[in-house]
Amino acid sequence: MNYFVEFLNSVKRGQVSPVYLFYGEETYLKEQAVLRLKEHLAGGDRSGLNFDLVDGETVAPAEIAARAETLPFLAGKRLVVVKNPAFLQPAGKTGDGPAGDEKGAKSSGKESPLLKYLENPPSSTCLVFVAGESVDRRRRLFQAIKKCGQAVEFTFLSRGELTRWLVQKAGAEGRRFAAGAADALLDAAGPSLQTLVLELEKLFSYTAGQKFITVEDVRAVCPPGPEENIFAVVDAVGNRRCGEALAGIKDMLAAREPPLRILAMITRQFRLLLQVRELLEQGCPPGRIPDRLGVHPYTARKAVLQCKNFGRSFLIGALQSLLEIDVAVKGGRQDFYPAVETFLLKLCAGSKGDDNGGQKRTGI
Repeated sequence: MNYFVEFLNSVKRGQVSPVYLFYGEETYLKEQAVLRLKEHLAGGDRSGLNFDLVDGETVAPAEIAARAETLPFLAGKRLVVVKNPAFLQPAGKTGDGPAGDEKGAKSSGKESPLLKYLENPPSSTCLVFVAGESVDRRRRLFQAIKKCGQAVEFTFLSRGELTRWLVQKAGAEGRRFAAGAADALLDAAGPSLQTLVLELEKLFSYTAGQKFITVEDVRAVCPPGPEENIFAVVDAVGNRRCGEALAGIKDMLAAREPPLRILAMITRQFRLLLQVRELLEQGCPPGRIPDRLGVHPYTARKAVLQCKNFGRSFLIGALQSLLEIDVAVKGGRQDFYPAVETFLLKLCAGSKGDDNGGQKRTGI
């Protein structure tokens, strides 16, 4: 959250960079940052004559540079926002190997008008690139933006920051979260503020006239997403609650999740548990696991807790069984649900054993 607060404070002080690059997984805060710039730069001008919104996937860099060089009309600054700039995407998305290098070279040629613009961007325009989750930091364009402006990565907020944000939003509406309700909402909606905003709106409507938002309210309005269902399935397995594990699978099937996607998600979770377990055994601090595995801190915390229920050999056996189910289902030799049901029954029977015993008892 600090990166966003620092940005807001600089805008309030009137310290607006000539060029920004906003990228990262937190979409809602990116949109809010653009909105704050628009409000600050527009002042009393509501005509929209000094605001340009450009599609970076279809508009050529030369045209973007030309729009940015246009002088403001009866105002101090123009704001030009470029959404989804294709020329900042990671290199792998434009091809790998020699062919990819050739495309990258051609792209650099197309970007030259923007590179020239960034050598000395005019103070009369604020040019903002709004990219997706990742950008290619090796590109000359990225380096040029950092040199003359700011590149801000919008990461998901921590669990504590999200909780405080929810409490603040509820308070602004005259509401309060009952014990466990904020956690239940975060478990169901995940770390994306964009999703949380939508879920909060539904909760406020559902609980109109109530002062407190309860866990029951959250469960009635905000059904858990696929990832949270997978967490619930694995939690149930670790505690030998096979009925709950199967109920989680049924919920995902009822939500029309494709069976093979569910299987892939289960496999991914057990693979993550094995990776986390091995890192912990190697002495890796839990706080460093998100960076080592490239996962969100919330996901890593859940995995650290869950992997304690399973031995290493047990997890390897589970992954082998999941591979066999995948091959059998794709080959038409087994139906998805009966195969997964048998798998989960075996897991629940052996998940609490020691490192080797679990695998022997479950037969996987």
